[in-house]
Amino acid sequence: MNPVTAGTVHFDTEILLVILVAGLLLWKRVDWLLFRLASRCCYDWGAFRATRALVGFLEKLPLADWMRSSLWRMELYALSALGETEAAVTGARRLAVHARTEGCSPCATCVVNLFINAGLYLEALDIERGWQGPSEPKTPHAEQEWALVRFNLVEAVYNLGGWDAAHARLNALEEVARRYPFLWNFFPVQRAWILAHTERGAEAWEALRQVEWRSVPRQYRSEVCFTRAAVLLALRRYDEAQQEAVAGLKLARRASSTRNGLFLLGRIAHAAGRREEALRLFEAGARHLYKGQGGDGLLAWGDCLAGLGRHDEAHEAWRLVLDRDKQSGAAWEATSRLARTALRQNDVPGKRGEIG
Repeated sequence: MNPVTAGTVHFDTEILLVILVAGLLLWKRVDWLLFRLASRCCYDWGAFRATRALVGFLEKLPLADWMRSSLWRMELYALSALGETEAAVTGARRLAVHARTEGCSPCATCVVNLFINAGLYLEALDIERGWQGPSEPKTPHAEQEWALVRFNLVEAVYNLGGWDAAHARLNALEEVARRYPFLWNFFPVQRAWILAHTERGAEAWEALRQVEWRSVPRQYRSEVCFTRAAVLLALRRYDEAQQEAVAGLKLARRASSTRNGLFLLGRIAHAAGRREEALRLFEAGARHLYKGQGGDGLLAWGDCLAGLGRHDEAHEAWRLVLDRDKQSGAAWEATSRLARTALRQNDVPGKRGEIG
């Protein structure tokens, strides 16, 4: 090999090494950019199908453990948001074990949300029992995540029917919530929702004045509209309540939000005396692909049917509450309605001797 050839080979090898290193560095950058894009799709934009596609691609790459954990949460959020509740809950049960073992507050937050969205309120509250928080509670991020876990559990409590207990729990979190802008902006929304459902509509409306709309992530803006609608419903301002609920439906990005919006519109129409319209909305909500939670809407559907004298159909609607939202306070109400109806049916002339 002459010196010219040797120098050429040496040069080509160096070029190849530079290209290889540059490619690896560039790929690392692309890897990170795709991860950030998946995060934005999931948490900011509510683009859940895109989230799943990106997560599926990224999972095939060599990633750090913390990135894999984050991708796991994104995938489960996306599954739940798209209405694939069973798959989301299966994953949430596995993630709950990881959250407890590792003291991972972001994973605990995810699990709590997934369980609540599936109507598993007791399972959500179990995350808090026996676990005092993150493994490094003194770090600001860990403290914020643990505050978010406790904040979200307020929803589990009121869905179980404990509105006063939920209000007390929320008030206990007020000071810690003030430290974190994201959490503090949602604090009045949660408070207003509770107040609206405990006949304190004027206080609820005042609480909503504190919400900074521009700071609300897109996927949650529908929930703010629905809260306004619930408050206006409590104030018997039905036309305005309907407008807010319709606005919320237009903004909805999660399957659960769309279904909840239909039920809320049904409750508004029912309260306004438009029962046939209410029935159409309740039926649309009941048929929606998202089947988790929804006990209040199904209960109201049964009440609407009963008011129209369609008692057999009302019973079926109330039984659906027990099937789909069995842990909820609405399930207790449905059980009570079914029991009272059964007693009335048995306590008629010619049937009293059959009892017992």
